[in-house]
Amino acid sequence: MRIGRLFVLALLAASISAACASTDQTLAGRFVRQGKPAMDVGGPKLPKMRSLDRRALVSASQAARPPAAVLPSLESTDPDLRAALARLLAAPTADHYLDVSNQYLRHGVFDRAHDFLNRSLAANGPDASIYDARARLWRDWGQPGEGLGDAHRAVFMAPQSAAAHNTLGTVLYRLGRVNDARASFTRALQVDATAWYALANLCHVNMNAGDTKTAIGQCHDAAALKKRAGSSK
Repeated sequence: MRIGRLFVLALLAASISAACASTDQTLAGRFVRQGKPAMDVGGPKLPKMRSLDRRALVSASQAARPPAAVLPSLESTDPDLRAALARLLAAPTADHYLDVSNQYLRHGVFDRAHDFLNRSLAANGPDASIYDARARLWRDWGQPGEGLGDAHRAVFMAPQSAAAHNTLGTVLYRLGRVNDARASFTRALQVDATAWYALANLCHVNMNAGDTKTAIGQCHDAAALKKRAGSSK
């Protein structure tokens, strides 16, 4: 009987791809959309920092370039990275900094990705999407403790962002705080009942905790929500 249940769980896990994998790699995956999450700041407004002008941005970018063997190679072979850098130079917005950071992450260049997130905060001031991205970067870099503060900042600035609550949950889970992680995933679903990635993470948490009955239902529901989200695009 136990073997049969494990087989069912294996099939369910495959149906929602990496969302219900049996290793911690699941929670390191990037489920949420890129870009700025829906924001309802609430509370006192955080101060904005003075934006850098174009010349300052160009000078800072040139001064912080990595060794010639790395960056020129990426720029010469990746048109998406070149385009993202061009957009950033034309308009140094938080979204454009985030886009450049994500382009470096595609190549596994964590330090450059982190650098551009920091530059965004210096140029544009506090931003929930940047804090969320930096928390995920630290998590995927193998240092979730470094990202915990940023994850909390993202939730504070965007309490109605399911993505931010989900990121906080993944960081907490990596730190071994399972109950707190479960609470964050649950909160993400309270904010957005269609947040399939948070439900998939709850499935993963409960499966690892041995609550297979709950996990089975959550896996089914997460797969259905993911399929519905894909068909609506």
